[in-house]
Amino acid sequence: MRTLKFTSGLLLLILWGSPCASGQNQDSEPVPAPGRAEPESRTGSEGNPQEETGITREVQGSRVRGPRIRVDLASLVFLYFEPERMMYTVSADYEAWQDIYPVIETGYQHVRITKDIYRYTSSGLFLRAGVDVNVMKYERNDVYEMIYAGLRYGYSNFKHRAYDILLEEDYFGDISAGSIPEKRLGAHWISAVGGIRVELFRNFFMGWSLEGNVLLSQKRYAGMTPYNIPGFGPGGKRAGLVISYSVAYRFPLQHYHPRKIVKPRDQ
Repeated sequence: MRTLKFTSGLLLLILWGSPCASGQNQDSEPVPAPGRAEPESRTGSEGNPQEETGITREVQGSRVRGPRIRVDLASLVFLYFEPERMMYTVSADYEAWQDIYPVIETGYQHVRITKDIYRYTSSGLFLRAGVDVNVMKYERNDVYEMIYAGLRYGYSNFKHRAYDILLEEDYFGDISAGSIPEKRLGAHWISAVGGIRVELFRNFFMGWSLEGNVLLSQKRYAGMTPYNIPGFGPGGKRAGLVISYSVAYRFPLQHYHPRKIVKPRDQ
């Protein structure tokens, strides 16, 4: 009887303990309590935290700014197509606010045309001022590449004259008409600008732009239309197009910390 009781008790103890032991060995992690959700992992496949999408954050790090001086090289290329016209253009911009660049441009143009029946010269200065806005978005403060759009106001003051003029006449022969005295002219216009600029090396940039000009007013004299208005384009037209290809250097005078908020890219 005692042996039977001992054997029966030992069997019940084994049967009662086996499910608990097997349940604990199958999963080493504790079973969450009822009503409490298991925390989700926010790490990627390599163990690095993933950025939450759709949440804005402040861009970290400092940014360099200073005056950037640009020299236009397009006139050297166009000299092959128009050897009678030479133009020099220098401009400067400054990142007053992140992605916003006030711009000032100045230049000089000289035209000399020699034909069998006349000679023509023109020379003058031009000035353009405005602002460029970088529309390229990025999440780092040390990126300075630009896809930009801008506006300009332009003014040119120049002079031109024609001399050694011959009027071709079949009956009386060629007649010398003398010359048209030098006249000083002026023009005002507005421009819409778009372009791209990349940083090839630290503080060294290269880019191109396209500028569409619309004439506002022009001082004219009867008898001769200017061949080309410095900084604007062909004389006698209400609209012009200017293409530039420039190299630039930025003088890194200041480090600052912009407070720009961006939206991270979706992972």
